[in-house]
Amino acid sequence: MNLASSISANVNNISVLNGTNFKKWKEHVIIVLGCMDLDYALREDRPSDLTSAITAEQRSIMEKWERSNRMSLMIMKHSIPEAIRGAILEETRAKAFLD
Repeated sequence: MNLASSISANVNNISVLNGTNFKKWKEHVIIVLGCMDLDYALREDRPSDLTSAITAEQRSIMEKWERSNRMSLMIMKHSIPEAIRGAILEETRAKAFLD
């Protein structure tokens, strides 16, 4: 199985949020994101804004957080029907969106 198929299988195994299954949906989202090593933005707060005096390590940490956050939001939104998604406030941080 190639990487794209594996990602698709993991994402498609997340139960669709229907309003009565939030706890189970949240647990499944966290497990899938953890298995895909995309849960960094759920575990860690957003790093401070980068300045001109940043180190390569700080840049790497910010890039890791931003990728994790972006992918987590996309995966969560994919498993929420549009009708429910429209009722949720737009959020730019995965951790806050999940809460």
